[in-house]
Amino acid sequence: MLVASYEETFEWIDFPQGRVRYAGTARGRDEPPINVFAVEILGSIHHGEIKRNFFSDGARFDVEIVSFGWFKEDWCGTVPVPAYSAAFTASQINDVQALICQAVAIWDQMANKPSFLSSTKACFTGDIAFREGWVLVKEGGSAR
Repeated sequence: MLVASYEETFEWIDFPQGRVRYAGTARGRDEPPINVFAVEILGSIHHGEIKRNFFSDGARFDVEIVSFGWFKEDWCGTVPVPAYSAAFTASQINDVQALICQAVAIWDQMANKPSFLSSTKACFTGDIAFREGWVLVKEGGSAR
């Protein structure tokens, strides 16, 4: 269940590997609202959670991809599980990572940024981390 609609502001961004869109905030299971993004790759749309992590000085933050691959945006916010999430090959994971990094760079340049990039007191460092276990890897495929 989306808390807000960002369709007009955050439309799909097309790249050679696929397309990405900031989907707004959603309520995770028994969690506060989380920031959700969507990636369309190989004709299928998958969702994930993106968040910011502040440095101890409170003046800077990085972005972290918490999870990805959910079939529906309301499954975000927890570790991906096979029943509700797609698994990807190493090559597909590389494409997804590239798509996310390209999209975050574009969102950061926008006047009306997604909420996870907006801050009046802190600066985004430009670094994007992918949490361990953020995506399921297809059997026989290895992720870096």
